[in-house]
Amino acid sequence: MNEKGEKRMSVSNSMLLEFFEDMLLIRRFEETLYNLAQQGKVHGSVHLCVGEEAPPVGVSASLTQEDYILPTHRGHGQALAKGVTAKQLLSEILGRETGICKGRVGSMHLYDTTTNILGSNGIVGAQFPMSVGIGLGIALQNLNRCLVCYFGDGASNQGNFYEALNMASLWNLPIIYLCINNLYGMGTHYEKTSKVAVHEKARMFKMHADTVDGNDVEAIYAKMVEIVAMVKTEQKPALLECYSYRLSGHSAFDARPYRPKAELEAWKKLDPIGRLEANLLENKVEPAVLEEIKTRVAQTIAEAEQYALESPFTTFEMTMEQ
Repeated sequence: MNEKGEKRMSVSNSMLLEFFEDMLLIRRFEETLYNLAQQGKVHGSVHLCVGEEAPPVGVSASLTQEDYILPTHRGHGQALAKGVTAKQLLSEILGRETGICKGRVGSMHLYDTTTNILGSNGIVGAQFPMSVGIGLGIALQNLNRCLVCYFGDGASNQGNFYEALNMASLWNLPIIYLCINNLYGMGTHYEKTSKVAVHEKARMFKMHADTVDGNDVEAIYAKMVEIVAMVKTEQKPALLECYSYRLSGHSAFDARPYRPKAELEAWKKLDPIGRLEANLLENKVEPAVLEEIKTRVAQTIAEAEQYALESPFTTFEMTMEQ
């Protein structure tokens, strides 16, 4: 049973171990990226998802390779969970030719056709009108697919959020709006910007809307399996609000002066990776198995860093026709 008294899907230890490895990979990737940014090796800002590893892993595990996602500007973890390799992603962010877009888009505009990532966006909320067009395309072609449109709590205060939800509901589009509510829009707490919870906004449009503990990857996966099946079968949109917390600042250069220390410490105790590790140990998984995963992830990240730093910078060739 979960906190609502609902029966939870049984997830095997082998799947939980995959979740653990995927989440740890995202965490170590972001930590490495932070260090590179502090060294001046990243041009421009980067927005890290430390503490928010559970939603993208739980979500992607419920999708097929053919399903689409629209990541947010804080989308490194969302891209990794959908199948982009650490080597490709780090190379892209560092502006190298070996990146998924040959180093031309950087951190906030990731696009990858091989994993059906249809573009993250540096403009907060720009994914909402895009989601309607993609959802309509899926519906008109009668594809057995869905789109996951990620967004943060702050983006739900934009007008195009309401317009998109209205059209998605009106046209019965197979879109899952996935809110990662980390409590803050930049440095402003959500409660200071809205009187209504994000999932309640979706219900105004007669849309299925639910909530889940965003630091419990198993719960997210179980909830998403149900929602994905419903959206594809009924060809109707849905919204899932995941309550999580970014332990890092808004960007790699944000010292988080707006965060109460007690709040930060309380959320650290709810760390999604630590919780899953404790759960696995309780499920009689040998500590050596977890250590092996940690070693493998560390090696993957080290190889990705070396690969990216040794790859050539992107080059631009521009011609003008007169």
